Amino acid sequence: MKTQECPRCANPARLSKRTFSDQALAALIVWNDLTENLIDESICEDCYSELRDILIERIEEVKAVKPRTFNRAS
Repeated sequence: MKTQECPRCANPARLSKRTFSDQALAALIVWNDLTENLIDESICEDCYSELRDILIERIEEVKAVKPRTFNRAS
């Protein structure tokens, strides 16, 4: 797997597509931790870990966010 620039942090890294629930994505977008145009983009392990940690730390807030349906690439 080759190194590419992560679209979220711009660091060179190996990128992988990550899956989050629509509710988690809505929370990350509301909190400005992720932009909607990055929903179907591959991101680096560091960004994934950071987003995952944010969701874990704020799980009660995630539950309160109204889920949204996002148009995902096929």
